[in-house]
Amino acid sequence: MTSQIEERVRIRPGVSGGVTPDRCYYLLSGPYSTALGRLSTAQQALLHRLAREPVPAQELVEQDLSLLRREGWLQATVTWSGTDVYTVEPEGPQHPIAGEMPEDLVLSRYAVARRDGSAMVLESPRSWCRVRLHDSRALAWLGLPRPADDDVPALRRFRRDLWAGGLAVARAGDEDDRSPTWRPHELWFHRRSRRPLPGVPYGKGDWAAGRPVPHAALREPFDGEVVELARPDLSRVRAGDPGLTTVLEQRRSLCRYDASNPVTAAELGEFLYRCSRNRDVFRADGADYVRRPYPSGGALYELEIYPVIRQVHGLEQGLHHYDPQRHRLERICGATPEVRRLLRTAAASTGHEEPQVLLVIAARFGRVMWNYQSMAYSLIMKNVGVLFQTMYLVATAMQLAPCALGGGDSTAFAAATGLDEMDEGSVGEFALGSLPRGAAR
Repeated sequence: MTSQIEERVRIRPGVSGGVTPDRCYYLLSGPYSTALGRLSTAQQALLHRLAREPVPAQELVEQDLSLLRREGWLQATVTWSGTDVYTVEPEGPQHPIAGEMPEDLVLSRYAVARRDGSAMVLESPRSWCRVRLHDSRALAWLGLPRPADDDVPALRRFRRDLWAGGLAVARAGDEDDRSPTWRPHELWFHRRSRRPLPGVPYGKGDWAAGRPVPHAALREPFDGEVVELARPDLSRVRAGDPGLTTVLEQRRSLCRYDASNPVTAAELGEFLYRCSRNRDVFRADGADYVRRPYPSGGALYELEIYPVIRQVHGLEQGLHHYDPQRHRLERICGATPEVRRLLRTAAASTGHEEPQVLLVIAARFGRVMWNYQSMAYSLIMKNVGVLFQTMYLVATAMQLAPCALGGGDSTAFAAATGLDEMDEGSVGEFALGSLPRGAAR
């Protein structure tokens, strides 16, 4: 058995190609394409082999087709002693790193190793490739030890490929020079939900065809006491409302309230009715869809509103669920320690008093993830933003004090409701109360 390192390349999955009428070749995948021009007979033969089977990398140089590698069309598998050790899988064109590889390397703070099928995959939102590890020796090398001598040529090659891919960085360097404000989880979310990646399903598709939607359009009611909410006469409401431009110009975030004149149950009912009631529920292609006053991706309306009542005239303190179909509140629990924690967290977020009403917005994730891939959570965040703006405008028109919050306590919400936060969890919080005395719009 030889200890020689070998490298074989082939066209990565998901790439298609063709020939134009004037006999020019091209490759295409997602947003990327490369025109190869007219190819010689030998180059054509190599291109067809690359689509069928792994080919020694040296043949690319011999046939002057190194462009395929630079443009990210080929995945490369490194073999040592006859065993596949790892594969470099490009996600787009290569981005060469200038300078010599330093001897003292560490993994990038953005790099993550995870299981994918029977292999481990190392990837980073700052890299143009991911590396699939086939051999346990490669796992041991993730610590990037410095080779003592040339007896471990595969380790040297591994270090070089991680450096070239941006998955490893110099220990003494500062990899945040260009992006000092990004945290790893934020950059991961941004990069992985913005565009499709090779081999990763993205967007709306038929992957769930034949499977039932994980959540029905109408949420199952809670068992607690039900409070019926008054339905406002929208014809009269609209007649007394300020115009849209006035509302937009007067909209502000307000975190102080009039404790002597708190928001009433009727006002809360009108607010919820105007913001989030179900206007219609309809069925199409075997699934249920909804219409509400605000828009939602795919008409799925995965968001649910859970009012936490601290001070509302006509309602008891505690956590409720808003039923948008029947326009009523379903009581879940009273002012438990978890409910109190939700209110304290909201106060800490604003730096002011606890809201009279904290509207916890939860998502039934399966309704969106059933229909969208890779971008589902990003879509949910957009829906939360749309609902926030609707709440702001309605509260401003009603002369209430609104404030969207930057974060909340999803663990406390899960404990208070008893819900599995991976199935239905909180994704936004909105504070509401009566307009403080003397507050000017």
